[in-house]
Amino acid sequence: MIQRLIKNLCLGLLLIHIGVVSSLAQKNTNSILLHNATVIDGRSHIKPYQASILIQDGFIRAISKKKIKTDRNVQEIDCTGKYIVPGLFDAHIHLATIDLSDLEKARSATDRILENMLQHGITTVRDMAGNAPFLAQYKQEIKTGAKAGPDIFYAAQFAGPEYFEMFSQGSRIKMGTSPWERAVSDTTNIDQVVQQAKAAGVTAIKTYAEMSRELLEKIVRAARKENLLVWSHATIYPIKPSDAVSLSVNSISHAADVIFEQIPSDSLTISYAWKRVYEGMKVDPDILNPFFTQMKRNNVFFDPTVFHATNNKLDYALDILKLAHQSGVKIVAGTDWIYPENNDMVPLYDEALLYQDRAGMSRLQVLESLTYNAAQVTGLHDRGYLKKGLRADMLILDKDPLADLRSLFEPAKVIQAGRIVK
Repeated sequence: MIQRLIKNLCLGLLLIHIGVVSSLAQKNTNSILLHNATVIDGRSHIKPYQASILIQDGFIRAISKKKIKTDRNVQEIDCTGKYIVPGLFDAHIHLATIDLSDLEKARSATDRILENMLQHGITTVRDMAGNAPFLAQYKQEIKTGAKAGPDIFYAAQFAGPEYFEMFSQGSRIKMGTSPWERAVSDTTNIDQVVQQAKAAGVTAIKTYAEMSRELLEKIVRAARKENLLVWSHATIYPIKPSDAVSLSVNSISHAADVIFEQIPSDSLTISYAWKRVYEGMKVDPDILNPFFTQMKRNNVFFDPTVFHATNNKLDYALDILKLAHQSGVKIVAGTDWIYPENNDMVPLYDEALLYQDRAGMSRLQVLESLTYNAAQVTGLHDRGYLKKGLRADMLILDKDPLADLRSLFEPAKVIQAGRIVK
């Protein structure tokens, strides 16, 4: 009897020991050591430097210019002659505004788009309006590894009733009635609809069109009470860009719309504003420079979407971006453009190239717009640059991105939350 108890006890201890060893081994297989790379931090004021990076359990555990000692179970990658940068963001996309009537078809197309983004180094995206349940499901599937794609953070779209009525014409579906797509007016219970949007999993409220300054102020106040961000169109007719900026929204979108700051408030309708543009209205630095000074002072980020603008022959948007950059406004890279479903180059590269070639931004500043600034405007402080303790989203590049931006979008390896996904 005693011998049997001793035997069972020894067997139990052995099994516990095996379990502990197995657990440690499994933990160590989640460890990666990147040797001797050129590290480009993501923040433009940090110069590139030589270092090694240890990744454990999805996070950066060490960055050191000295040798990092590890055990035998750590995967080691020699990065001599290679470059490490943070994972990229597209901070202005719309994944879930497509036709969702055939859900299988929609998911098949979205699968391919997201996988192509990841293959080109995009590890996080900011979705500026779309079907929240569709996006929430993808966010969860990507988090668990069931799907390949960038981490998704999304917004609820708020606009005036007339905006949604215009888009609902000829459709059996009435727009503007869901928590993530809401028609609002001066009589709306803003606290309630913001709470409903939060329950749908949004990170921010995206303010679109047809609202007064007083209504926008209510939305900003309610969003802050719920710890949500406010991402705004530059012009929310009939109010001007400076109205949104004066309320310290977190970001404004579209350089092409900033020109409407030059139109008096009592004339600011959509039809009149665009009529002026097509008549050849010119960018006026005397009006816009003080506006950008206010943006910088109020810490409002700017995603200019100039690739979108130039594709629509609105080249003056590049002049506006240049003024914003010269004024010290924080630029965030986003495309608001259609992504390919095959392996073609992503439009984010075209956006970044315009920043370099036409806005006078250095390559370090362009990288910052793709990483650090994009993380900050999304409310993320766990990624966007390379530092001990942050989430391990990073790219290993064969070529120097400060010599050629294209190398950012052709990574040799993509690491997302500590896992090599390419």
